Amino acid sequence: MRMAYVIAIMSVFLLTGLTPVAFAKNSGSKAYAQASKGNVTYRQAWRLCKAMLDREGVPTDSNDRYLRGGACLAKYGYHL
Repeated sequence: MRMAYVIAIMSVFLLTGLTPVAFAKNSGSKAYAQASKGNVTYRQAWRLCKAMLDREGVPTDSNDRYLRGGACLAKYGYHL
C-alpha cells in the first residue's frame, strides 16, 4: 500500500514538474533552494556534495569519494 502511494506521489511530481520546488521546500536550507533553481556557486556545490558524501559514510581516504564527489559537482555544472 505504501509503495503505491509513493509511486503515485512521484508520478505527480514528475508530471507537474514540482520536484525542484518540493526539494527546496523540504530542505529548509538556502543553499538547497538555490541548488534546485540551478544557480549554485562552486563553494555551495562543494559544501552540498561534501555533506552528501559525509551523510552516506564514504571513507575520506578512498578513490570512491573522489569519483563520487566529482560526479556530484558535475551535477551542478562544475568540475574538480
